[in-house]
Parts: sequence; C-alpha cells; structure tokens
Amino acid sequence: MSATTGIRPTKGFLMEMKRRIGFIEKGTEFLKLKRDHLAKELTSSIDVLKGRRSKLLEELQVAYRGVTAAYISLGPTEVRSQASALKSSLEIEVLPRSTMGVRYPFIKVDKEPQIAGELDITLSEAAEKVLGILNVIIQLAEFESRAERIADELGKTNRKVNALENTIIPSYRGIIKFIEDKLDEESLEELVRMKLIGGALARRRG
Repeated sequence: MSATTGIRPTKGFLMEMKRRIGFIEKGTEFLKLKRDHLAKELTSSIDVLKGRRSKLLEELQVAYRGVTAAYISLGPTEVRSQASALKSSLEIEVLPRSTMGVRYPFIKVDKEPQIAGELDITLSEAAEKVLGILNVIIQLAEFESRAERIADELGKTNRKVNALENTIIPSYRGIIKFIEDKLDEESLEELVRMKLIGGALARRRG
C-alpha cells in the first residue's frame, strides 16, 4: 500500500504535515547531539577502562606475590589462623546516577574490612595490598557497568536516528510533495476552468 493512500490533499493537512516534519527534524537533531555526546563518553570510558584494568592487573600481581610470600613464610595453617583478625566485612550501597538520560549504578562504600588484630609483618603487608585492591575492583565494576549502559543507549539512539533519517522523514517529505502536487494540479485545473468560462461569457456578449 502506498504511503499516500487515504491522504487528504488539503491546504490544512499540508500545513499540519509541515508542522509535524519540522518537529520530527528538530527531534532528530537533538538525537544526533545525544548520539555524538554518548559516542564521546563511550570512547573516553573505554580509554579509562583500559588504564584501570591495567592498573588492577599490576596490583593483583603484587598482592598475589605478597600472599604467596606469607604462605611460604608462615604456612597455610598459620595464615588461616591469623586471617581471623579480619573482623569486619565490606558493606556497600548501590545508588543511581545518570548522564544524558543513561542510568547506571554508583557504588558507595559504607564500611571497609579492617584488620582488628596483630598480624605477622609478612601477612600484614599482604592483607593491606589485598584490601587496597577492593576499592579498585569496585570502581572498575562501576565504570564497566556505566560504559556498557552508555554503549547500549548509543546503539538505541543510533537506530532511532537511522530510522528517522532513512524512513520516517523521507516518508513525510513524500506525503508533503504528493499534497503539494495535488494542490498545484487542482489550482491549474481551476485556472483552466476559469479561463474557459471567461472565454464562453465573452463570446456570448459578442
């Protein structure tokens, strides 16, 4: 079925269609700005993620070496015994944040694990390294979630822009052209009728 099927070729409907396409084109421009902003945010986020992941891997290697040294120095039984000095647990709160309408979780650390007792110096150093990594892991998880949601919204926004530019706006322009052509035809037909009537009247008076 043609897009112009059932269209009323009137001046009033033509004005309404022009008003609609103007609104749609403004919305499309806004979506393009949003798309460009999201693309920049995603590119920046990916760069930051690469740096943070690299940093996390380095710190994990350092912590692993520290834990390994503690196990070699003290033995598994003593390490497990002294590990009971970690009395408190990690407590976090997940809060909402948004950028350009994209909601993502912000992780707030309410309580960090603490070393409540005396540890062997080797194990103490290893424990401090492991606890220090927790914040890095939390920040990385938060940033990864943010980047994933920005990427998802970017994809949705890009599909909307493509649909508007390639389908909806051309369809509206086609309808507007159809109405304008029909109105031009009607105007031409009316002009021809008026000339024929004028000629007939002139002949009668003659």
